Amino acid sequence: MQTRLVLLLVVLLFFLPVFPAGAGDDLEQGAAAVVEVMDNIYHYHVARPGVDQLVDGAINGLLGSLGDPYTEYFSAEDLPGFTDSLEGNFAGIGVELEGWPPYPQVARVLPGSPAYRAGIREKDLIIRVNGEDTAGLTLSQVVEKIRGPAGSRVELTIRREGSPDFNVELVRETITSPQVEWQLLPGNIGYVRVNVFGSRTAEEFGALVRECQAKGIKGMILDLRNDPGGYLQAAVDLAGYFLPAGQVVVTTVDRNGQKEVYYTAGKAPALDLPLVVLVNDMSASSAEVLAAALQDYRRAVLVGDRTYGKGVVQAIIPLQTGGALKLTIARYLTPRGRSIDGRGVEPDRWVSTPSLQLVAARQELQPQTPRNVVFNLSRPGVIVNGEKINDNILPLIQGGEAWVPLRFTLEALGFSVHWQGEGRRVLACAGQRELVLDVGMKTATIEGQKMRVESLLTRGGSLYLPVAFFSHLGVKVQREGEQLKLELLPVKQE
Repeated sequence: MQTRLVLLLVVLLFFLPVFPAGAGDDLEQGAAAVVEVMDNIYHYHVARPGVDQLVDGAINGLLGSLGDPYTEYFSAEDLPGFTDSLEGNFAGIGVELEGWPPYPQVARVLPGSPAYRAGIREKDLIIRVNGEDTAGLTLSQVVEKIRGPAGSRVELTIRREGSPDFNVELVRETITSPQVEWQLLPGNIGYVRVNVFGSRTAEEFGALVRECQAKGIKGMILDLRNDPGGYLQAAVDLAGYFLPAGQVVVTTVDRNGQKEVYYTAGKAPALDLPLVVLVNDMSASSAEVLAAALQDYRRAVLVGDRTYGKGVVQAIIPLQTGGALKLTIARYLTPRGRSIDGRGVEPDRWVSTPSLQLVAARQELQPQTPRNVVFNLSRPGVIVNGEKINDNILPLIQGGEAWVPLRFTLEALGFSVHWQGEGRRVLACAGQRELVLDVGMKTATIEGQKMRVESLLTRGGSLYLPVAFFSHLGVKVQREGEQLKLELLPVKQE
C-alpha cells in the first residue's frame, strides 16, 4: 500500500484544560524511592553520571512504562518547537513524501522552502540521506533522518528520471505554512486543504468559505490527508460549517467514566452543498474527529485510506522546571459512539493510490461524468477522465495481450478497492458492480457468478490482469495504435 507522509508534521494532539492532581502516600513513597536510587547512583556509580542524564533517564523510564506513544515530556528547550508545530511552523526542508518502494518519493514541495530553492521536484526519489541508503526504510524512518533543528545541514541523494543520481545539501529552516489552503477546480468545485488544526484554522476556514460562496461553488472537497491534528476546538468549529447547531461532534471519556460532550455552536451558517472528505493513514487526531463526525451524520463521503487511529486525548501540563508534560487523559467517541483508537476511520470509498484520490473525490461529486482510463503502450503516462496522471505506469505485453495493474485500473474507473488477508483477497465495488478476487485460489466472483482466473502477474508489488478480464465488470476496452482505453459503461436498466 502506498502511503504519504508530511515531513515534520508529527504532532498528534488534542489540547484540553489541565486539572490539578494530588499525590497520596503511596505516590510520595514511590517518589522517595526514585530519589534515593538517583542519589546513590549519582554519588557512587563508577561512570560518574550527571544530574541531567539521571533526570532524563528517570523521566523516560516513567513514560516508557506506560506503553503510550502519545505521552511525552518536553524540556524547556524543546517546548517552543512543539508549540510552533501546532501552528503549522516546522523546522525542516519543506517536502512531503509518499511511499514508492523501494524508495520514498517527493509528493509535494512547499514554495519558498529549502527544497524548493534547491530545485527538488515532485516525483524525485530520495535514495540516500547523509550517505545512508533509504531502500527498505519506512517513511517514518526516512523522515526522522531528514528532520533536524533549524540551521543544521542534511545531504540528500536524488534520483530523477532521465538524469544521473545527484547530491544536494540543504540547510534546514523554520517553515511557516498556511493552516488552510484552497483553490477552484473545474466544474466549480472548491478544493480545501487543512494542513493542521491550529489556533488560526477556524478563522482561515471561515474566510475561504465566504470566498467559496462568492464564487458560487457547486461542491467541496475537504482534504484532510496528512493532517496530524492539533486543537480539538478547531475541529469542532469546522464541523459547525457543515452541521446544524447543537449537533454532537465528539465525546471525551476520562478514566473515571466522566464524559464531556462537544457540540456545534451554530456561529456560522452550515454549508448546504455536496461534500467529499479526503483521508489517508496520516490523517490523525482532530482530523479524525472531524472526518468521523461528518461520516456519522452522512454529511460527507469519505474517500481514501483508513485513517491513523488516534482516539485518545492529551492535556498539556506546564512543569515548574520550564518544560511540559503531554499526558493522555481520556479517550474520545464519535457521535455514534464509535471508538477509533487503534482502528482508524474507514473511508466510504477505498482509494489507496495517492494520485487517484483527488480524481475519485471529483468522481463522487460528479457521478454522471464518464469514467475512463487511457494507457500508453509504448511509454509511461496515464490519462484518467481526460486528466493526465503523473504515475509512471506502463501496461505489460505478454503473448500479444495487454495487461494492466488491477488496483490502479479499478480505482481510476470509480471502484472502491479493498485488500484483505495480507493481499490475498481483493474486494471491489462500483454501484451494483461487485468483484471478489481470491488471488491464492485464482477465482473471481462477479455479481454472484464465480469464474476461474488463470492469468495473474505480479510486477513491482502490483497485481496485473489481462484487459479482457475487465469486460466481465462492464468495462469497454478499445485499442487504437499505442493507446489502450478502458471505459466503465453505464449499468443497463431492466
